[in-house]
Order: sequence, then structure tokens, then C-alpha cells
Amino acid sequence: MSASKTKILQKLTVNTSDVTTLDFYGSSLLVTGSSDKTVRVWRWNPGHGFQEASYSPLLGHRYGVTSVRVSPKGGVLASASVDGTVILWDLNSGEISHTIMQEFGESIRACIFSPNGASIVSSDDNGSVCIWGQDRNLKCHLKVHDEAVHTIAFSSDSNIFLTACTLGNVRMFAVGDDFAKALSSADCSIDAAHDMGVLSADFCKIVHTDPTDKRSLIYTLATCGTDHFVKIWRVFFIPGNIDNQRTSGGTRLIPNTPQEHFAGQSSIYSTGVMNASCAQTINAHGSSVTCVRFNPTGTLLFSGSLDKTIKIWNQQGTCLKTLTHHSRYVNCLAVNGNSSVVASGSNDRTVVIWDLTGNLTLDSHISDARSLLFSMAAKALDLPLEFTCPITHELMKDPVYAEDGFTYERAAIQEWFARDHPIVSPMTNLELSTAELVENGKLKQRIEEYLRTLDPQQHPV
Repeated sequence: MSASKTKILQKLTVNTSDVTTLDFYGSSLLVTGSSDKTVRVWRWNPGHGFQEASYSPLLGHRYGVTSVRVSPKGGVLASASVDGTVILWDLNSGEISHTIMQEFGESIRACIFSPNGASIVSSDDNGSVCIWGQDRNLKCHLKVHDEAVHTIAFSSDSNIFLTACTLGNVRMFAVGDDFAKALSSADCSIDAAHDMGVLSADFCKIVHTDPTDKRSLIYTLATCGTDHFVKIWRVFFIPGNIDNQRTSGGTRLIPNTPQEHFAGQSSIYSTGVMNASCAQTINAHGSSVTCVRFNPTGTLLFSGSLDKTIKIWNQQGTCLKTLTHHSRYVNCLAVNGNSSVVASGSNDRTVVIWDLTGNLTLDSHISDARSLLFSMAAKALDLPLEFTCPITHELMKDPVYAEDGFTYERAAIQEWFARDHPIVSPMTNLELSTAELVENGKLKQRIEEYLRTLDPQQHPV
């Protein structure tokens, strides 16, 4: 996949007001929400592109729709609105299966399913979140911020739940198995993550383990806000018995007692179970950045802005392409399951479908359009994480050790070192004493053997 080949594939123009929210399920089902109170369901039909389902639009909200999310198993659609409700829809029939009321009738700004399907969470203008169980009963209502919570997010393994508000503060919770009990206090807080407000956040699906202690997990988080910046954070977490470990970290990434440290103007408050560090600050757009989304393989990051543009970034923070078609603000983005298309929604009332492969047409079978990484995963069920560079998340060709204990693609780590003074680790953000690299010959041999099992003709002995 080459971001430089990205082109417009289709334009959806049925809404009568701003398109405010988008979500994909798999590669060929798209859901959109709008200020015109409608939720729309679209399915890819080769020869026509995305076509609206026969039961769409879904009408149930009294005011504008702020968030749409499809459940992990794809059977349920959740839509949230400033009318204070989350409506659960049966995606097979388009019928309403349940309506959830936000506590005190507050306007809802976001809703999300936990990746393990155990909970639905909604956030509101009062700075509160409501957590609903699989039985649709309220498990917990908690005020976590002093201002409106416009973005909530989960890590891909459901270990970490994030909230962020219009004051610019981020709160992260180690939620464990019992979500409600674990949400009593934040396990890591970032104050002033973005000046004047955080508008969006997304966790990369790829999670790494610190090679020095074999137990600290490293997550990559992107945030954006009204300050025009996109920030990339590393979040460090020790899984296990959370209640017993809140003051017993003691790794190189997580101090054994709560501490405060700084990243520019931001203040980070850690506990013995979770810490964070800012790896990159990118001056991304000419106006507020409204949305950030990683693609499923973690190789690309997408951002949309009030400056009407969408930008595609690699994991080094380099802008690969700027997409310009919308005539008004870009509000929302979503990437489909095999990274073949990205959808953008705007105040110009349109949804634009962008072809990331450069090869798609309306006649294509979109579920067959795969990047190299996805093609390999389909053949071998799962590409070993150790074979991918932790910076680029792409298969390594020339793996090398760095002083931080991680193995990187040589070109990627050299590019990272070339821009930082002093030299810091891209994964831990700790200062390194040397930029010296050592070839990881054993891993290189294993990668070559792995490739031969996938395609013996392309990789002969």
C-alpha cells in the first residue's frame, strides 16, 4: 500500500446536514451519523460501491447524532445523540432493540463498545461517563472531568479505557475484568495534553512488551485537539491484579510510587500500574484537528481538521499525503478492516470514500483488497509481532538491536535517531547513551524462513 496513490473512490451525498460520525465493521459495512438526526447503514456492492441498506436511514433520535459504533461481533449498532440517548439497533433488520438513557438526560458526545464486548460506555457534556453491561443495565455512572467529554477510547485488548475533555485533560483507567469497580480513579492522567481541548484519541492495535522486564506492555496512543497538534504517546501498563499493583510497579517505565513528570506544557501523573510519555508532537494542520485514526495494522495514522483537509502520516511523523476535497470542516474519519479505504465526513454534508490502494474501482470486491501485511496474515493466520518493526509496524528486512533492547528495521531507527538530540528510544522515550546498532542475525534468518513457508518460489533457499 502506498499512501501517495490515495484517490477518491466514491462520494455519498444523501445527508441534509453535517456528517458528524463514522464507523466501519470489517471491510465492507459503513455506518454514518449526522446532525440531520439520521443514522445510515451502507454496504459495499461490487458494480455500485457503497449502497444504503433497504431499511436505512434509521430514525429514532430527536436531535443530532454525535457517535455511531458497531459492536465487536457486528450484530448491534449503537448511536448516540445530544438528545441524551444511546439507541441500540439490530443491524440485520434495522429495528431498535434497546434505548439507553444517559443519567440526568445529559447530551451525549461519544459512545463506544469495549473490544471484548463486555460493556458499552457513553460520555456527556457534564464530564461524566455511563458504563452499561451486556444486559444493558447501568453498571456505573462517574464524573471524570469538569468539562464535556468529547472522546473516549479503549486499547485493543480492553485493558485501558481513556477519556478526554474540552479542557485538554486525559484520564486513563486500567479497567481489568470488573469495569465498574476499576473506574474509581485514574491510573494515569495527562493534564493539558492539548491546549484548549482534546477532540479525538485512538489507540494503535499493536501492543508491545518491554524486552527488559517481559511484563510491561507498551501502547501507542494518538491524540489531537484545538491547538492544531497531533501527539503520539507511549502508554506503559503492567497487567494483572490491578488493585494490588497500583503502588508496586518499579520497572524502568513505571515508577513504584505515584509521580508527576512533564512533557512540554503537559503534566503526566503516573501510578504504580500505569505511566505515559510523549513520543512526538506534530504541528499537523492549520486549524483544530478534529479526528485521529490508526489503520488496523498500525502502519498509518490519519488526521482530519477544520482546515478542510485530511492528512496521512507514517509512524515517524512524516506526512505522506494531504487529501483535499471537502469544502467545509472535516469532522470524522474511519478506516475499514483491511486498510483498503478510509471514509471522511464533513460539514459539507458529504461522506468521501478514499481508495488507499490506488487500484480500486466501484466494480472491485473490496473485501479482497489487502495490503501485504494483511495478505500474509490471511495465509499464516497471524504475522508474528516480533517480525515487525515497532516503529513502522511493517515486516522487517534488516533487523537491528538498539541500546533500549528493542529490535528495529535499520532504516527506521536510523531515521528516528537522526532527528532527535539527545538520542531517545522511540518506544520508551528514555535517553540512550549511544546510537550504535547491532544486526539481529538470528531474527533475520527466522523472518526469511517464515517468508519461504508463505511463498517458496519468491523466497528460494
